[in-house]
Amino acid sequence: MSSCKKLIEIGPPRDQLASNSVFLDSATAEAALVGLYASVANPSPGSDMSTSITMYNGMSADEVYAYSMNYYDDFTNNSLTPMIYYVDGLWSTIYKNIYIANSVVEGMAESPLSEAYRQRTTGEAKFLRALCYFYLVNEYGAVPLVISTDVHSTSRQPKDSVDVVYDQIEKDLTDAKSVLPSTLDIYGGRRIRATTWAAEALLARVYLYRGKWQLAESMATSVIDNPGLFRMNDSLNQVFLANNTEGILQFVNGITSSWIANNFVPSALNVTPKFVIQDDLFAAFEPGDKRKTHWVGYKSYGGADYPYPAKYRYMAGVGAVEYNQALRMSEQFLIRAEARTQQSNYAEAAADIDSVRSRAGLPKTDAADKAALMAAIEHERRIEFFCEWGQRWLDLKRLPGINDPLKSRADEVLFELKGSKWQSTDVLYPVPQSAINSNPNLKQTKGYF
Repeated sequence: MSSCKKLIEIGPPRDQLASNSVFLDSATAEAALVGLYASVANPSPGSDMSTSITMYNGMSADEVYAYSMNYYDDFTNNSLTPMIYYVDGLWSTIYKNIYIANSVVEGMAESPLSEAYRQRTTGEAKFLRALCYFYLVNEYGAVPLVISTDVHSTSRQPKDSVDVVYDQIEKDLTDAKSVLPSTLDIYGGRRIRATTWAAEALLARVYLYRGKWQLAESMATSVIDNPGLFRMNDSLNQVFLANNTEGILQFVNGITSSWIANNFVPSALNVTPKFVIQDDLFAAFEPGDKRKTHWVGYKSYGGADYPYPAKYRYMAGVGAVEYNQALRMSEQFLIRAEARTQQSNYAEAAADIDSVRSRAGLPKTDAADKAALMAAIEHERRIEFFCEWGQRWLDLKRLPGINDPLKSRADEVLFELKGSKWQSTDVLYPVPQSAINSNPNLKQTKGYF
């Protein structure tokens, strides 16, 4: 895996057109952009974002453990080091995607193509750059903010603060939402490319993470108020199918099956799942919760049932049945619920929680004050988004402790689960040693050597 410096210096891979050729006509420009989408969701753990983040964060948090693959123990035990291949692979993959996004933005600025096309394509590239930086800054903390392909200005770039990176994320998403299409028509009705609503949905999440409650509520409401385009699917079995109404943005699988299903769902030849749901998560499902029925599978071995994540089920030979849900509607309701709770709008916050609970076959929440509502929201997010783009891991890191607000929920929850294997500095992954070796201005994250 290439370090950040190496990645930026080597330029485009040999199988990609040089930027001065790519952006002369819409066919090659479109190919470059589609390649960027594919790179974000390319089905290969260690060299993609979605599968790697889902797996690694699930083990780092309290969701799953690898049953018989000890090479993942460093995630489960929170004992990562800067030399581990998987940490390097995730870092390099995200920066590779950022490099491609930067190339598209720069190429479109000089392209002779129509203004409308250049604006939309630039908006898509900025959206994907923002998505990449969102995960990069949440996995690694302060990171170099690279928004240029000029190696001379970036090869020795030090870390930028988390706030500086987030400011750029907000700017990219704000720029994108003003130029992206507001319908799915241009994409043939499919939810596989960025729209205004995808930008607003991700902005809602960013505002929530940054404590901008009014803006988070406003963005989530804007998306929710489009039932003709997006609405929560009544059938839990259809939530992860291609082009269902739940999806605000979906990524097409790069092969004819779901790579997440290939990792989580055991084949007939496996006696146990590769990844087993942690006991605490399994016990957290309330009696009668349909999500446990529809989204959890079981493999029996040695007289025991081993539960595994089964949101994605199609492992091979089914074509485009399932798409990877990058942004979906239930998150917008829970974002708005949390934002409303923080603004003391408790009744409407409870109503948003109930929108999610109702689909799961559960009664309305009895939470009525801030503490109870925040606990209820954390619970719903844990169950609704388990093993899905690392949502639980990110929540544990961003939420304050219940018993000690000066600590994070990660300290409370993961110390109880993992004991001495957990240290507060484990909330961030280490910067790969190869990146530090290449860039003397890049400092290691606290807690790692």
